[in-house]
Amino acid sequence: MLKKFTVSNYRSFENPITLDFTNVRDYDFNEECIKDGLINKAVIYGENAVGKTNFGEAIFDITSMLLGTVSEKPIWKNLGFINANSNKEKKIARFEYIFQIDGCEIEYVYEKYSVYEINFESLKIDQKLLYELNFTTGYSNFSSFKNYAELSTLNLGNWDKKVSVLRYMLGHTKLVSLGVLKKIETFILEMHNSEIIFRSQSQKFDNRPIDADIKSIIELELVDDFQLFLQEAGINVILRVEPTPEGVRELYFDYGSKVLRFIDYASSGTLSLVGLYSALMLSSSGSEITFLYIDEFDANFHFELAKKMLEKFKQNPNCQTVITTHNTDLMSNKYLRPDCYLLMSPNKIVNLADATRRKVREGHDLEILYQSGGLELLNQEVMNMAL
Repeated sequence: MLKKFTVSNYRSFENPITLDFTNVRDYDFNEECIKDGLINKAVIYGENAVGKTNFGEAIFDITSMLLGTVSEKPIWKNLGFINANSNKEKKIARFEYIFQIDGCEIEYVYEKYSVYEINFESLKIDQKLLYELNFTTGYSNFSSFKNYAELSTLNLGNWDKKVSVLRYMLGHTKLVSLGVLKKIETFILEMHNSEIIFRSQSQKFDNRPIDADIKSIIELELVDDFQLFLQEAGINVILRVEPTPEGVRELYFDYGSKVLRFIDYASSGTLSLVGLYSALMLSSSGSEITFLYIDEFDANFHFELAKKMLEKFKQNPNCQTVITTHNTDLMSNKYLRPDCYLLMSPNKIVNLADATRRKVREGHDLEILYQSGGLELLNQEVMNMAL
């Protein structure tokens, strides 16, 4: 699981901003939101333009470090990578991750000039340095490699330094005593940053066309289950699969004497449920999603449907899930706990319990507390930044 993440000098974040999953209180309700002492289900609130989307993208920057070179990414991905307020001496974004895997703590830190250029990288296991390298100055410390047979013979001379050290290690050694690094790799590569974008006839979820999700539902014989999922969400439809003249199986609404192609006639809210269903099924299948970040997951949902979807995500304990929303109907001890509701300001993320001097209990109405200005510590923080 992800234990802690800090990013600085990236996009809208000039100063370090941290999401600490270890900041858990001793609440004795909704305990399924906590796993292995870490927050496993969280909801982030914040005003528009506070950085919720940028923060999600920052968390997932790590996938580029494990996938090697990223030159195939469109050039626009590099625009605005470094915070616009940074000076010439500080044109580097810094990413700090702490993972908790099988009782081990893995600290992975790197700095980049852009999506493409690495400046610095280091990795610690249980606070002991495995390696560090400054790509710019050439300074390195690989002395700990001699303590591991699988690394002592690693030929760094063949490494072109265009990819991260971690990626090179994972691709060129059979890790035995360092098998936890393979588990870290699996965790990272199964992280999903899912953003629902509403565009007529070109819906996307996690950068994949909605029709790809529909195709998967058909191929995996999940149409009946998906129909039930929609019905539980209050959308009472009957679905069926029919072949096109070309022999391609398509999903249709079944109206008895007439069928309508699903992708053409589904509402934007229904189409967004396709993406959510896909994420839920992936995170509960053999190929599990380990970490899921969904930005404004309920943008097209009625508040009652949003509540049902939140409950759905809570049902899978193996997927660490963070969602962002403006929907304060979800801010209730009925669904999560005060330490799992995270409030974002431009340079800080604080849980609801830490945003006030009062002791927040199960009986408190969190929505009223939030809307009435009762979170005085958070409000003072925002006022101080404005000054």
